[in-house]
Amino acid sequence: MWQALAHSIGRAIVLVTIVVLARLLSPEEYGLVALALVLMAYAEMIADAGVNQALVYLKPSPENSRAALLIAAVVGGSLTVGAVVAAPVIAAVFDRPEVEVLVQVLAISLLGSALAAVPEALLRRDLLFPRLTVAAIIRSVVTGSLALGLAFADYGALSLAVGTVAGTIAYAVSCWLLLPGGVPWKIWRARRAALRANLAFGAPAAGSNLLVRLIFDVDYVIIALLLGAQALGHYTLAFRLPEQLIMNVFYLLSTVVFPLYSRARSDLERLRGGYLKIVQIQSLYGVTAGVGLAVVAHMLVPVVFGDRWGQAVLPLVFLSMYAAVRALGAGATDIYKALGRPGLSVGISLVRLVLLVPLLIYAARWGIAGVAVAQCASALVFALGMQVVAARVLRMRAMLLLRAVIPGLVCGLAVSVVGISVSALPLGDGIPHLAVVIAAGLGTVYLLLRMIFTSLHDELVRLVLRR
Repeated sequence: MWQALAHSIGRAIVLVTIVVLARLLSPEEYGLVALALVLMAYAEMIADAGVNQALVYLKPSPENSRAALLIAAVVGGSLTVGAVVAAPVIAAVFDRPEVEVLVQVLAISLLGSALAAVPEALLRRDLLFPRLTVAAIIRSVVTGSLALGLAFADYGALSLAVGTVAGTIAYAVSCWLLLPGGVPWKIWRARRAALRANLAFGAPAAGSNLLVRLIFDVDYVIIALLLGAQALGHYTLAFRLPEQLIMNVFYLLSTVVFPLYSRARSDLERLRGGYLKIVQIQSLYGVTAGVGLAVVAHMLVPVVFGDRWGQAVLPLVFLSMYAAVRALGAGATDIYKALGRPGLSVGISLVRLVLLVPLLIYAARWGIAGVAVAQCASALVFALGMQVVAARVLRMRAMLLLRAVIPGLVCGLAVSVVGISVSALPLGDGIPHLAVVIAAGLGTVYLLLRMIFTSLHDELVRLVLRR
């Protein structure tokens, strides 16, 4: 519940920031910032060398914490310096001189993220989610307020970059201040055994995270190279809503369930039951929300972002379905890691990346909508494949996973039928019609849960009311 509170408050702030910035920045400026953020996100995936996840998995000890901090500081610092030095080359590759200063500013966030990895992992490992809630809210407030302030002061694309860096630093400082007990700052006392243990688990985990990020963000790079900054701006805005409203919820669940999976890994039956329940809940939310967002895309974009973002409507439809499809496979990597097999994620991600890149390059000939369709299609294939592998490592029948996603599939189908029908009614344009469509979709899902999936409805009610 604490993580849900942090997510809700943080997402609300981020969404307000996105809407306001979309009305202040041009699509081209938005695209330039998106490109720089994606490039930094790649580096951020390995900035802590995976110690964030290693500390959750490994046995708690001061030695492991000191070793993790040393690794994060060295790797994060090296990547920061490397990004600053490489910024002119990156700008030249994309033929956008404006990207150089954006990359150099955002490089600072790499060190901030690396230094936040250890306290964040320790707080998660000990299930101190109320403290993580405070740190996450602080980051969102700092990022949003500074980005908006600079945007209103006409700093353009730089406003979002500076806000991101400030938020990352604020989050790192907050996590350290909120960490109970002693701070493992004596990194010179790190032992080789602890360093090896952190790297043995963390390096494959970091590699898996990097590959996942490459898979989910390589479309940005391909669009920037082949279609330009303005097209990237429209695509990025289209991606923002499913990302913030759906895909980041999967990340929220991952931060909570991975420590729980790790604790339960010796009890395979308990682990199976917990995983099936998470799959059921996330597929219900992800599929219904993704389908609903796709249905209202043509109404939502002009109302929220303005008429100049009209080219984002069609990509939003397919990217919303992409988010829905991802809901069917999200969570499998947490099971791999909890069972001590992060290498599975690396192997699957490598295969996916090798197949995805040429597919997206080919799809780009149909513009950003073509790229969105290709992402959606490939996500469906690999979501099914990842769940098959998850069933095998958990030693359970794949049919159990199929049963778990049935409520989400049924509710998603119902939302599409009701949403399309209500949106076609002559109720006028603008917010009132949009509100009616959303209300109809939510009502449909509630009735289905209440009348058909009664046990799931009762479980969700208990979960929400739990203190």
